[in-house]
Amino acid sequence: MGKLRMKRTPEEQAAHDIRKAHRAARKHAKRSTRHSDRSHSPKRRRTEQPEDEDDSPHSGPSHAYKPDYDEIRARVEEERFREKLWGAFDDDERLDSVEASLNSFAHVPRRWRSGGMDRMEDDLDIHPQSMEEEDYAEWVRMGMWRKKHAAEHAEQLRKEQERAARRAREEAARAETKKLEKQAEEDRRKRRKEKEHKRWADARERYEMRWKELLGPVISEGPARPLKFMDVPWPILFSDDVVDELEAITPEAISTFLLPTELFFGGTNDPTVKKARRERLREALLRFHPDKFEGRILSRVEGGDKEKTREAVAKIAVALNTLMSNGE
Repeated sequence: MGKLRMKRTPEEQAAHDIRKAHRAARKHAKRSTRHSDRSHSPKRRRTEQPEDEDDSPHSGPSHAYKPDYDEIRARVEEERFREKLWGAFDDDERLDSVEASLNSFAHVPRRWRSGGMDRMEDDLDIHPQSMEEEDYAEWVRMGMWRKKHAAEHAEQLRKEQERAARRAREEAARAETKKLEKQAEEDRRKRRKEKEHKRWADARERYEMRWKELLGPVISEGPARPLKFMDVPWPILFSDDVVDELEAITPEAISTFLLPTELFFGGTNDPTVKKARRERLREALLRFHPDKFEGRILSRVEGGDKEKTREAVAKIAVALNTLMSNGE
């Protein structure tokens, strides 16, 4: 690092320039005086003019010298410029040294990293000058160990590679297992959906077939067997764990059974769907009209289930009228 120079104030700089100019003037005057004395020495005058030695005028030290201040000022300015230039060079050197000092801390000691000091293989590409003393000592020991135990070191690297490959295989296997489990879950969901769809389709098919049997002519001879409540083809799919069948009869349950989404997906805005929906509900209402149902079906229901059946028919008729009103 160069010598530290304090910047002069304007007054100090002016005084410095004046002193420098005076010193340069005196120095130039002395050089001129010595040159004049040598050129007018007595020995030379005796050699060149031996006859007129006493009569020749003598102009030695009395010869006046007038310094050239413009030239002196130019030299002073040139020296000042050179001083500033060298000062700038010194500043650059100081900045370079500071930058080098800061860059020397780019290496982070291992004790401040995660993982401790157990994996010096990570420092193979680090310059030793950037290491701390304990890191450098460990680095040297590891280098000596690798040279003396080359085979063991190669075996260690091989095991590391095998462990990395095994971890990669395990990760790939886990990903594949997860993918297969997801696919299996989608397949199970699809099968459940298909099974549920078939269950509803079978229930609707039994509903239509049962009504054809009830309204068709009696083929068998002899008195007809009395009907129970569950022998009536209701427009609803009762669950296996149902407790009260009358509570399960709702407009929503009837709409789900009679108007499946896959057939009436257009809702009530599509004229074609609207017409099919109205015809479907009118057909069900004709079957469950209280007066017609009582004359055709209710008389065949055994006594213990008659009142329950009559109440269920009334609820279905009200629900069908509500659905038809909503669809208009």
